[in-house]
Amino acid sequence: MTPTTSPVETSSANTYDFSCLTGFFVDHVEVAKVSPGSLVATQPGLGLLGRSYETDTSPSDSRPQWTRFAAYVKHLNQVSPPAESYKVIYLVRHGLGVHNIAMSKYGGEAWKTKWSHMDGDGEGNVWADAQLVEEGIRQAQKLSQIWFDEAKKDKVALPESLYTSPLARCLHTTKLVFQPVMEANQREFHPIIKELLRERLTDHTCDKRSSRFWIQQNYPEYIIEPGFEEDDTLWKPHSNKPEEAEEHFARKQRLLNDIFEHDKSQFISLTNHSYAITAILVTVKAPKFRVCEGTIVPLFVKAVRTKEKTV
Repeated sequence: MTPTTSPVETSSANTYDFSCLTGFFVDHVEVAKVSPGSLVATQPGLGLLGRSYETDTSPSDSRPQWTRFAAYVKHLNQVSPPAESYKVIYLVRHGLGVHNIAMSKYGGEAWKTKWSHMDGDGEGNVWADAQLVEEGIRQAQKLSQIWFDEAKKDKVALPESLYTSPLARCLHTTKLVFQPVMEANQREFHPIIKELLRERLTDHTCDKRSSRFWIQQNYPEYIIEPGFEEDDTLWKPHSNKPEEAEEHFARKQRLLNDIFEHDKSQFISLTNHSYAITAILVTVKAPKFRVCEGTIVPLFVKAVRTKEKTV
């Protein structure tokens, strides 16, 4: 893995205009329409469409589809103006968590008005900074196997940089999905924890992260970005005022500004959450769709720098 420049900045003096390029991956909105619960699951070949590229060696280029696509992405970054860049972003939704089970068990209204403000049910089920349940662990392990299978079958491009939300369910998902794959391909496993990548902020205890000390103790191989506080200063108990959608979108804009400014990797992964994925789709001007727990969805994103850094 090629991590961002160390130390990784949490903000950027530059801003970017993002757009999601179509015609490279399946139409996930259409996939959602015919999927159970209208939720997108991981697609065969990660959804990469069969097509030709201007970088193909010939009309009958026999290289694997992903190999040819990766060459095209590299070519775009080589020939584009300095203010323009391209990345493939693998959006990874965490596996099923304790909070997901509790929401289904108690129902939406009871969850919202009562249970979501508690740390757990007093019966051993704790959803404060919710952990993965056994099914969520299996989902993440299945995603890891998908990477192995697709890399062997079609040379799918592995992420060069790994980013994750600091919430426990994402930290664990990232480890289960990517550590075996990276080690098998002789790549370092050092995911970067980004505060801005976390879920839309509510007063639900499942949205409160654990301490920096807890994260360091349980995930010592992870890189914690500078400025990451010991305790969660973003989460507010019983505020009754969740983060507004526009505030969340702005947070994801800052996140992508930071990544595109400091990370030259062309293939990156972001392990995050349902609403966080929606906010990223809005930020890159992609149509909105929802995804299942334990799912990978790739986006091909173009960024144009719109504000120059001042010294």
